Amino acid sequence: MNVNVTGPFIYFTIPILGGIPITQTTVSSFLVAVLLCVGSVILGKGLKKRPDGKQVLIEKGIMMMRNMVVDTMGEHNEHWTPFILTIFLSSICGSLIGLTGFLRSSTADLSCTLTWAVTVSVIIWYNNIKNNGFLGWLKGFTEPVVVMTPMNIVSEIAQPISMAFRHFGNVAGGGVITSILYTALSMVSAMVLRLISASGWLVAAVLLAAGVGLFLWGKKSGRKGRLILGVVTAVLGFFGLLQGLGVLSGVPVLAFGIPAVLSCYFDLFSGFVQALVFSLLSMVYIAGSCPAPDEV
Repeated sequence: MNVNVTGPFIYFTIPILGGIPITQTTVSSFLVAVLLCVGSVILGKGLKKRPDGKQVLIEKGIMMMRNMVVDTMGEHNEHWTPFILTIFLSSICGSLIGLTGFLRSSTADLSCTLTWAVTVSVIIWYNNIKNNGFLGWLKGFTEPVVVMTPMNIVSEIAQPISMAFRHFGNVAGGGVITSILYTALSMVSAMVLRLISASGWLVAAVLLAAGVGLFLWGKKSGRKGRLILGVVTAVLGFFGLLQGLGVLSGVPVLAFGIPAVLSCYFDLFSGFVQALVFSLLSMVYIAGSCPAPDEV
């Protein structure tokens, strides 16, 4: 995940309306939008009455989202499926785009998730006014008693803020943790390799031989602990030997693997979960403002 703890980098500023900054988030969000539009056009071509191949998978995915919308919002709100699907896919792609290494996850920027949350709130307010009238919508802030008015207003404001910060916090926090861990492991790796190379090439060669021996022993006995210890020892000995001989230096050996695993968790698993949670909350809140026709 490509996350700068100081915030998104500003590429350039458009000199209109006081200056419009084009940041990493802007570029990532634009690319996600283009990707989804192009993907929709490509996947929507050549549809058949008897689906096969990719069309089966596409229809299955759409039907799963449609069923989730119907189960959560009711049959009368089925028309919200494209909107919810757009938010869901934008969120997932916005998180996954950080895996490229040179683009920033758009969901790691509060401005992105807050825009989505405010959009959902505007939809809710519009439907409440449409169903109850403007005065009826205002009356809802004073129920059940007038004293509750401040609390109801705070609740309306807190709703989009909590949705935005929940999504943003999980994605951005994961990126910061991964970046800090990578930096720490790189520093430890450099320190250990310097100590090994400073002790002479013989020490590094002994570590390499000991690591190979531990690996073979662990493989023969079936002990994973010995296998892992053997690999780590052999790698440290190998790179320590190269650094001692002046062939290669500055390689963050200990930083291999662990940050990548964490990035897969925060970008893939956590990104998918947060997209699902945001979509579910959007469905629940919008459904509350769009009751069945016989309930209005």
